[in-house]
Amino acid sequence: MLIVLCSGGHSPGVTTAGLALTLTWPRTVLFAECDPAGGSVLSGFLVGHQQDRGLGEWAVQLRRGASAANTLAEQVLQLNGPDNRRILPGLANPSQISSVQPLWRDIAETFATLPGDVIADIGRIGGPDTPLPLLTNADHVLLIAQPTLRDLSALAPRLATIMTARAHRPSPRILLTGDGPYSRREVAKTLNIDVAGHLPHDPKAAAVLTHGTGSERHLSRSLLLRAIRSLGTRLYEQVPAS
Repeated sequence: MLIVLCSGGHSPGVTTAGLALTLTWPRTVLFAECDPAGGSVLSGFLVGHQQDRGLGEWAVQLRRGASAANTLAEQVLQLNGPDNRRILPGLANPSQISSVQPLWRDIAETFATLPGDVIADIGRIGGPDTPLPLLTNADHVLLIAQPTLRDLSALAPRLATIMTARAHRPSPRILLTGDGPYSRREVAKTLNIDVAGHLPHDPKAAAVLTHGTGSERHLSRSLLLRAIRSLGTRLYEQVPAS
């Protein structure tokens, strides 16, 4: 299963939601930072880990004709705890995107053939560097947004593009995060789109996932992880295991 997480025009916590989903996922999973604007896990959640692995180096190997699956295994980092959760760090420098752009289709096909599941963070969509093959091939697309006019206004004009790219695939859904004046029902009705869930405002848990600071023990018991665990279970049950 391939799950793609993205946002409209702002940054309401796509990486935070993706990491939380990864930490609570019920089986083997890879979190892939595929944001064209660059990655953040090596300077945040995984601060202190080796810096020489990730999407950029994997792209170098792919351009040399190396096996995609074999070289991917060399570029991921294993998370502490269960041995079934890995992370592919994103680009260290956004200028590297020009070398990755021609490879998105190969990357999407590789993700589709991996054992287990892939959660891909593609950041803000709508620009010329949006990795469309990931959007096209995903089993689920979750658009992360706060229930505010600012976020929802940025998201609305991008929905048609996503719908067109996905053709006969399931329609994208919104995952609301944090506080705002609009309810799930209002968002769904206004944008004519299903709302997959609503993650609570949980700054302590977000600090661990975003900056690598705070207590990981608190994280495991946090409102954020409890909410995302419920969402993950529903997503997992909707697509048969590969």
